[in-house]
Amino acid sequence: MATTQHKKITKNPTHVLETESTMQTDQAVEIPSAASIFIKATLLALSFAFVMLLITGVGIGIWGYTKVQTLFTESGISYQEMKTLVSEGLANEPKQTNGVTTVLLLGLDSLETRPGSPQLTDTIMLIFINYADGTISTLPLPRDIWSTEFKTKINALYFYGQERYPDEPERFSREVIAELTGTSIDYTVVITMDQVSTIIDTLGGVNVDVPHAFTDTQFPRPDVDVTQVTDPNLLYQTISFKTGPQILSGEQALQYMRSRKSGDDEGDDNARGARQQLIIQSLANTAQSKAVLTNLKLIGTLLRYYQETYSQYMSLSEGISIATKLFEQPEGISFVSRSLPILPENQDGVLINPPIKKYSVWVYEIVDKTAFQNYIHSLVK
Repeated sequence: MATTQHKKITKNPTHVLETESTMQTDQAVEIPSAASIFIKATLLALSFAFVMLLITGVGIGIWGYTKVQTLFTESGISYQEMKTLVSEGLANEPKQTNGVTTVLLLGLDSLETRPGSPQLTDTIMLIFINYADGTISTLPLPRDIWSTEFKTKINALYFYGQERYPDEPERFSREVIAELTGTSIDYTVVITMDQVSTIIDTLGGVNVDVPHAFTDTQFPRPDVDVTQVTDPNLLYQTISFKTGPQILSGEQALQYMRSRKSGDDEGDDNARGARQQLIIQSLANTAQSKAVLTNLKLIGTLLRYYQETYSQYMSLSEGISIATKLFEQPEGISFVSRSLPILPENQDGVLINPPIKKYSVWVYEIVDKTAFQNYIHSLVK
């Protein structure tokens, strides 16, 4: 990272922090959908398998041809285009460092009903795809981690990136987080709340086994214009979740991930991170279910949505490369959720919450940068 280039931030960090503070109760958003990676890995594997059947001319009758045509029609990808994507994906190795592809997921907290608000990344997650053992590990980075170099929380980096790199604002987040964590980041994917909800609803909901019940009486209503409405009774709603297996719609999944005012342990950053990872894992399981894998119309719909929304971050051919490499693992794919230990609750903590007067805002501070980086590296060995 060219630190000389990054030393100057023309926008006022204090302004962003003050704005962010006022939004704590009505703009907090946890948007995980690294699900695009998992959906793509599983669904693309099936789609290119069908294409390979067409290429070899094996096992395709009238019924098979009709079904595959449904895939092409719904995805908007022609036979020749799919053949090219598959050929490129199978011929190329995925981007990786020491056998691991690393994806930085950024979830924007912006809403149309909050015009003029800075676009902050309320969800920041590293996803490690380890080809040696077929493990996909997720590590949420608390949005309140303080950047000493830029005098701001890391969730404001995307906002500053809009000025620094107007055509690729996520680049600034990638550069700073890569340097901060000592990690080589291969892909950066940006996703919004509406996109997560769309994916979940397209799949028919997500099956989640909720481990802890909670009620939040101050959950912000997403359809209220906060520039016009000030009445708390109109700004907030009560949401509640019981323990046990249940199918959540896109809206419910977002509420489950975003809640921060339950007044118990479920209201802190660690709990939100755990709920976020649970939704991602549940999405991965749903995407690999028989009901999804045998529904070519649904697969085509998802492929079209991916092409229109996320191919700018990772092309379909790159997704095929990752899927192909990952599925070479004979033991199958495993999913692991990680978290950063925090002092004083954990004596081996790499983060600490200093007194507010130190930075004039509530933050997490890295105790020792080398120990912080070594801990992250240990997760992918």
